Parts: sequence; C-alpha cells; structure tokens
Amino acid sequence: KVQVIVGLKKYGKTPTAHLEDLGLLGPDFVAAHGVWLDGDDIARLADHGASVAHNPGSNLLLGNGIAAVKLMLERNLNVGIGTDGASCCDNQNMYESLRVAAYGSNAKGPDNAQWLASEEILEAATAGSARALGFGDRLGRIAKGYKADLVFIDLNHINWIPCNDPTNQLVHTEDGTGVHSVMVGGRMVVENRKPVGVDLQALAKKAEAARQRLGEINAPNRILFSKLEGLINAFCPGLAKTPYHINHYAGGNHAH
Repeated sequence: KVQVIVGLKKYGKTPTAHLEDLGLLGPDFVAAHGVWLDGDDIARLADHGASVAHNPGSNLLLGNGIAAVKLMLERNLNVGIGTDGASCCDNQNMYESLRVAAYGSNAKGPDNAQWLASEEILEAATAGSARALGFGDRLGRIAKGYKADLVFIDLNHINWIPCNDPTNQLVHTEDGTGVHSVMVGGRMVVENRKPVGVDLQALAKKAEAARQRLGEINAPNRILFSKLEGLINAFCPGLAKTPYHINHYAGGNHAH
C-alpha cells in the first residue's frame, strides 16, 4: 500500500498506471504481489496480457494485506503462485503457499463464492506460473509436447489416506512430506525422498559457514539498523494508514 500511496503523490496516478504510460506493460511483465491493485489496475494488466505473482505467505508475514486474486481471475488476469524470497517468507515450501493462498482468500469475508477454489489455486500454481514465466507452451501441464516436470506423491503417506479429492488434498493437506520423487525435464532430481547428486551434509556445512561469515560482515550494520528501527516503524505504517479507496487488509473490502 505504501508504494501505491507514494506513486499517487509522485505521479498523480497509481504505479501501474504510470508503468502503462511508460509502455512497460505487456505479456513479459509480471507484477510481484499485486496486493493493492484496484479494479482499474487489474484491468490494465489484463488488457496488456501481463501476469501477477501471488506470494500469499510473504504478504501475510509482512502484514501487507491479501491480494484480490479471485477478482484478478474473474477479469482474465493471469496469476501465478510463488513463495517470495527466504528473507520475506522464511519458508520456500510451495505446498504451504497453496494452502495459505486458500486461507487468505477465505479470510477476506464469509461469502464463499468469493473464495478461491482448489482448482483455481492449483491452476495458478502450475499453468498460471508457467505462463507468467513465459513458458506456458512447454511447462505447467502433463500433456504431449510439454516438459516432463513431475512430482510423484506417496499415496501411502498419511496426507493421502484416504485419497478422496486429489486436487483438494494437494492444496489443503499436502505439505511436502508426502513427496516421494521429483522429475525435472525427464531427469530424476529427487528419488525415494533423497536429492540425486547432492551431498546434503556438505551443503549444510557450506550454508552454516556462509551464515557465520555474513553475520560477522553485517554485525556493524546491526547497530545502525537498531537506531533506524523506530523511525522506519513509524514512517511505513504511517503511510499505510493513508486512506485509499480499497482495503485489502484482512476483512477489508474487495477491489472494484
């Protein structure tokens, strides 16, 4: 919301409208998050064949609000689902992103006609994400001519006993622990729950060494961060309280 408010102050229009004026909107344009897009901005992106990368876990963790994904889909705007970076979401689990996308949609209000269906979420996470990346003609579907990017699920895992509604269970039940194997482009990269060709212990040691090294490098900056924390915590929420004609915080109104 802060970006929208600043855009209105600086350009006299939303950032999306400004980007349209600059000629930057098109099929290769992907708007990250899109939480504070209003109906006009959604129409702009849809008309130009652009996409939105919906990162529900990050949006909720940072208190940014809940994107109007249902409205985006109703207005034929392509939506993909992602996790955002580890610094913004902590968890890089795509299954969690699917579930949080559903919960976030439901949290907007009691009208279940406005909730995202499991089928819509799975479509966004697969074919929608492929289209956003520019690979809609070769990724995101199990079909002739498409890359063999496949996740094999263990149906004997507790998440799948009983196997009642596969789409619903992928979105609401699976958390990654039921994944048995993974194929990318026809090549197995995870087999029987073990990464192929990756030394996890060696990788873990490198990650820990990097954490220690970066901790030492950033130690002096933490003093500055602590001094600026109060100012930033007052400035950003203050701007976010600026009235706007849509409210995409939990329980707020939908865009129009």
